[in-house]
Amino acid sequence: PIDVSKVVDLGRIAAEVVEHLAPWATKRRGIVAFEGCQAPVLVRGNPDALGDAIRNLLENAIVHCPNGGEVTVRVTEGGSVSVIDNGPGVRPEHREKIFERFWRSRERRSSGLGAGLGLSIVAEIARAHGGNISVTGAAGGGAHFILDVPKAPG
Repeated sequence: PIDVSKVVDLGRIAAEVVEHLAPWATKRRGIVAFEGCQAPVLVRGNPDALGDAIRNLLENAIVHCPNGGEVTVRVTEGGSVSVIDNGPGVRPEHREKIFERFWRSRERRSSGLGAGLGLSIVAEIARAHGGNISVTGAAGGGAHFILDVPKAPG
């Protein structure tokens, strides 16, 4: 079980993850942008688990972007973190399945990348926080992952 009783700043957690992974993205010839909020975005949760979820989404986006690709991490006042890339995107028929343990598309299985656990872990972290994870297509191509976490009362 994850202790989700602390009040934490989702924007700060996301900014720290971006700061940590930006050098790695640069080495892969990628660009990571961060769009935060002026005020703290307070949610009730576990800062380490939320950081792990955002890190996983950002690492996946960086890996799937072509050289010179851009990934944007955006935090909203409503308590969501979006990770938007300009990679190949996620096929509509795979969008629900990718959050299942060990599920990988045929292309992903043949690539040797990952074991199909990362996004299922993100989904578990989201559920533990009373939130949700979803994916849509990004404008202009790519994937748009949205991690929603309920804001802290008050």
